[in-house]
Amino acid sequence: MKNPKPVATTVLSRPSPLRWGIGVLLFLAWSIETILWITTSVHLVASGNVISGVTAVAALALLGLPGGMEGLEVSVIDRWQVVWPGRPPSDLAGWLAARQLFVALIVTTATLLANQSVIFIPGTSARITGGFTTGLFDLTWTGLTVLWFAQICPKHLGATNPDRYLARLQRLLFPLVAIVHSLGVSQPGEWTAGAVEYWLDWADPANEAKRRLLSSEHSLAAIWCELRIPRRRRADSDGPKPI
Repeated sequence: MKNPKPVATTVLSRPSPLRWGIGVLLFLAWSIETILWITTSVHLVASGNVISGVTAVAALALLGLPGGMEGLEVSVIDRWQVVWPGRPPSDLAGWLAARQLFVALIVTTATLLANQSVIFIPGTSARITGGFTTGLFDLTWTGLTVLWFAQICPKHLGATNPDRYLARLQRLLFPLVAIVHSLGVSQPGEWTAGAVEYWLDWADPANEAKRRLLSSEHSLAAIWCELRIPRRRRADSDGPKPI
């Protein structure tokens, strides 16, 4: 059976007026939602609901953590052979798997903490209630905040200057990833990946060999593949273990 021909993909062009305009509208909408979110939190605290203020501050603090982790991922992928000299790609794969917890768990927790059951309109006595409306508000505000400020922005910072990013955050964030890895939080996901590949006969040695010829040996795809490859017996090395 012949291999299927590669499907042509759309090439991203320069920013168009439509794309720019939608971006401006989304940012304006997010800005309005941010004002409403802050105003509501302040109003609730002033009304005696101190817990709302605590959860709002906690949500913002938690959103900063995955932001730091996203940029750290890009920086580590780019500089991992400098950070952990002599270590195999499987070590980096394990580190990347453990790091995913901070995206899945903390973003979810921050979303729950940022939830507002009622939204007050500043300067008026009006308020917005209702499960669908407030739910849509939480979805759009939290989603855009995470996308722009905890995903795209830190990834860009980590990509443009990985050495500086690591110098600022490596000592602070690496121990957290090491704890997650040592506790085995990511282990079931690694088992699932291996089982699905086995059931679907997903691995294709010929395809993998071709990919390695066409791309860098240590590309991101090649590194993630190391999760399903049994750990090779490592030669003695003076380099520190990453996790």
